[in-house]
Amino acid sequence: EFRLGICTSLPAPSTMAPGHEHNHDMSATSAKLPVVVLTGYLGAGKTTLLNYVLKEQRDKKLAVIENEIGEVSVDDALVEQKPEDIAEELIVLDNGCICCTIRGDLQKTLQDLVKKQEDGKVKLDGVLVELTGAADPAPVVQTFFMDDDVKRTFYVDNVIALVDAKHCIEKLDESKGDPNEKGTACAQIAFASTVLLNKVDLVDEARIVECEKRLKEVNRSVDIMRCEQARVPLDKLFNVRAFDLARVLDENYMDEEEFHSFYKPKMDRSISNVGVKFEGAINLFKFQWFMEELIGEEAGATDFLRIKGVLNVAGDDRMFVLQCVHMLRNENFTKPWGDQPRENRIIFIGRGMQKRREELTNGILACVAGPLRFNVGDRVQARTGEDEYTPGTVIEQWDEYHAYRIQLDGEERQVHAPMDEDGFVKAA
Repeated sequence: EFRLGICTSLPAPSTMAPGHEHNHDMSATSAKLPVVVLTGYLGAGKTTLLNYVLKEQRDKKLAVIENEIGEVSVDDALVEQKPEDIAEELIVLDNGCICCTIRGDLQKTLQDLVKKQEDGKVKLDGVLVELTGAADPAPVVQTFFMDDDVKRTFYVDNVIALVDAKHCIEKLDESKGDPNEKGTACAQIAFASTVLLNKVDLVDEARIVECEKRLKEVNRSVDIMRCEQARVPLDKLFNVRAFDLARVLDENYMDEEEFHSFYKPKMDRSISNVGVKFEGAINLFKFQWFMEELIGEEAGATDFLRIKGVLNVAGDDRMFVLQCVHMLRNENFTKPWGDQPRENRIIFIGRGMQKRREELTNGILACVAGPLRFNVGDRVQARTGEDEYTPGTVIEQWDEYHAYRIQLDGEERQVHAPMDEDGFVKAA
């Protein structure tokens, strides 16, 4: 799925990217709009970088085109963009990989931008295309060289690959070992002009050095920048004229005619996904137990390359955003739901997901909190020990995400019942 928006500010153009020794015909690209292609394997930090870019920009207008994998759309809620920054038009293309079919849709998206630019409906300073983690960036690059209208208006300024330092070696080994079925990770590095080695705070120096060595084995001329939370100076990424197709093709031992005519995108065909959209407020504690069962242990988490969700949690008026990479979980409340429908959306991306569709779907739906059985003031029995229940009175519902806060009889102590189940609280 693609999502198109407008945001603000880019660094001023430079004549050459640091570390790049090739020259470009500046007159050929000076009137064109720069395009940055953002790639990287699932969970590497692409959306984090996109949010960083959106927040740091101040002066210029940038069109953002998002490509999302999966049965349900989640990334639009993960991008922290103000409503006034969104373009008048939202373009959605329903597919997770940009290969032959989707490339045509991307081409149309760009042609529409060209027409809007020429008609004065938008005034852009550049375009950023964020790809799904399962996509080979090469077909996207082809789009900017094969269509005359696109080629006349845009040029590829930089292809940035985000790499997760914690999982880098394993992904490269996997990709290199089975290039036909799992070749995406290596293809992303091979076509990059810049690599952001992200999450370096999660590993030691020896691991970082090994990652850099392995990345150079795939693409010896790529610039590698270490970073945390995908934060690097924006003037190192945008308007740097870093991408050189001839150099990339030389790295991959092919000429331009072969690239445009015969290149086959490297896809990870072992990846599938299960997406669930549903209504109803989630019991946060039940959801946390469900996630712990799925990815709480390393052995079980291996197949889950990515989990992303935007959920409506009982007891809070804000969106609850979940992002997981294997066992690593990042979850927090973000912006208020406001007047928009509180629809839950979650997607599980990994290996063997289709076989687990029923388990995953039923598991997440079981986390929905039904109507509470007890009102404030009702007399109940609260579980206070292994086989012990103590009488008390409900004094609050959904207190700190617990179904009930209960005042016990004859003592000052109050207890929480996290779920509205007899295992925690029952009628007096």
